[in-house]
Amino acid sequence: MARHGRHEASGFSLVELLVAVLFIGILMAGMANVFKSSVTTLSTSSEGISSARRNRMSIDLLYDDLNHAGLYLSDLSSPPKLSTTNPAFYIIPNVAITGAGADDPAAADQLFFYLDEPLPFEGTLSGTGGAGAGKNLARNAAELVLAGVAPDPAIDSTFTIDCKDASYAAMIKQGYSVVFKDAWETFFVQGAPTLSGASLTIQLGASPTVGTTGTGPSGAPPKAKHILGSDVLFFRPAQVVRYSVKMKLFDPQKATGVPCLVRDQGTYDATGFVADAAQESIVAENVAGFKAYLSADSGQTWAGYGKTYTGLAAGWNNGLRAELDTQLASAGRQDYQTTQGREDWIRSIPTLVRLDITTRTAVKRAEYSATPLTSAAYKDFTQSLVIVPRHFGLSMN
Repeated sequence: MARHGRHEASGFSLVELLVAVLFIGILMAGMANVFKSSVTTLSTSSEGISSARRNRMSIDLLYDDLNHAGLYLSDLSSPPKLSTTNPAFYIIPNVAITGAGADDPAAADQLFFYLDEPLPFEGTLSGTGGAGAGKNLARNAAELVLAGVAPDPAIDSTFTIDCKDASYAAMIKQGYSVVFKDAWETFFVQGAPTLSGASLTIQLGASPTVGTTGTGPSGAPPKAKHILGSDVLFFRPAQVVRYSVKMKLFDPQKATGVPCLVRDQGTYDATGFVADAAQESIVAENVAGFKAYLSADSGQTWAGYGKTYTGLAAGWNNGLRAELDTQLASAGRQDYQTTQGREDWIRSIPTLVRLDITTRTAVKRAEYSATPLTSAAYKDFTQSLVIVPRHFGLSMN
């Protein structure tokens, strides 16, 4: 009788398969959580770096700009005549931000300062006399300057200047000012310049502010003949810069827009700041705060810190400026113990300017919230700039 042996079953049992599937499911869920956590960490880290970079860039731009505050090129011996309603430097604290939403900053400070804005190049005097530019080179040589030859109004009110580049020459407009650096004489560009490649010919005239404020070039011919080949500086006279926070409609998902630190600029007006819309520029986006403080006692106390006042009268004259005067009464040097009665006080009193700029992440996340299970929040980053601007504390004479 044939005997049949038992054969062992091969493969996995159903129970083993179910255990394997369960294990793989648990493993995949764990890997998914790890992946999600990694993506979240990457996103939050990237947002933090981006916000900090915006903050740092705005600090750098403000540093460069503030170092031009109080730069008076029109007259090196006396300051411009400025009104109390639009002084050379002032801060209006806690200004309400128009159009801000529930998640946006409700108020921020506004910073204003006056300057003569130099253009980013210098030219070279190459001739006089307009249409015959170049024919008068001999009369304008250095030896005639030293000999005291009097300028001739017929030819010495028209100059040809080599700007080195056509794009530079195209920047010069009617109303700009020009400085001949061999004697530091300042003149007003009257009428539209005549361009010829990298060179331009300008006609000198009287500044429109001469008859109203007594400042600016009078239109008189040069006091002495200028040396050909001497450097020539162009600048936009009597400019006022304002830094403020505005809502900008950059994100279609945010009906109220994105809070941005904005730089505005305009020509000086004694009645108050008037912005030129064409010169508006965005310094930083997603700005959650902008605060400005002043100190005349080496940073021991800061005028405006923790205060809620606002407006030019209550916020500046009776607020920050009054606090600064209190500091100067004990810390200021002799004869400079108040800012009152002189709107150009910045040129005589070295003053620390502190700017606190707070930027936030572009989106809300639960990770940034104190109650992550129930709400989301932005993450803020604050950096401070503390500086004595270059032209603060420099006496005019």
